Amino acid sequence: MTTPPRSVAGSPPEGRPGAALPALPSVAATTDSSLAVQVMTAVRRAITAGEMEPGRLYSVQQLASAMDVSRSPVREGLLRLGEAGLIRFHRNRGFEIVEVSPADVAEIFAVRTALEVPAARRAARLAGPEELDRIRAQWRTMHDAARAGDLEATTRADEGLHRLLLLVADNSQVLRLVERLRTTTAFLGVVAATSRRPVDELAREHDTLVQAVLARDEEAAGRAMREHLTSTARRLVAQALLARRTPAERVEELTAQVWDAATAGY
Repeated sequence: MTTPPRSVAGSPPEGRPGAALPALPSVAATTDSSLAVQVMTAVRRAITAGEMEPGRLYSVQQLASAMDVSRSPVREGLLRLGEAGLIRFHRNRGFEIVEVSPADVAEIFAVRTALEVPAARRAARLAGPEELDRIRAQWRTMHDAARAGDLEATTRADEGLHRLLLLVADNSQVLRLVERLRTTTAFLGVVAATSRRPVDELAREHDTLVQAVLARDEEAAGRAMREHLTSTARRLVAQALLARRTPAERVEELTAQVWDAATAGY
């Protein structure tokens, strides 16, 4: 995905009134930066719920009015989304959600695989007793949320577990890169379809990985991370293909082709 162009002075254009927006939550915080994060979260939820659609134009003023917040944090939040390749700005017209292709999904996960597999091995090697306790506690939190049937809490715990493993691996550059890639995948329009996945399945998919790290088995941790990311990637690629009206009987074959092309050599 290419980085979308910015308007004058690095800010997105105000834009004329665009497509109708859904009811978005009002936000309140002490700084524009924390407001921007809430704006990003609200937009993410609207996209994954299918309430904001790729290819339709929206305006900064619309978003600010819908959330009862000034334009400044909205601009900041949208610029962050633009840097991740999720928003495209159109001068004097507004912004649109970028539709991400199946190949984009595969390429994102190929990069994550290249970064997170060695990080998992490193975490298994470097984790001390207190860090292992935190990993175990985060794992339990994810399963507790899954047992309660809370998809959002389970997803947050999933993200927290990956972040914790990267922190233990102790490479701040990898942490930042993976968080940016996770932000991108979290905003994919195909994520809405994955919400139908049983939350207990999402939690169980991490069991082998966590058990390997707790056992300090570096090679098993790397294999488990690769299997987890591959499973997630192939599911999202398949959803992206279905969203493009690919015949159901061809999805499995094309998913394998897209994933194999993106990961050759990784």
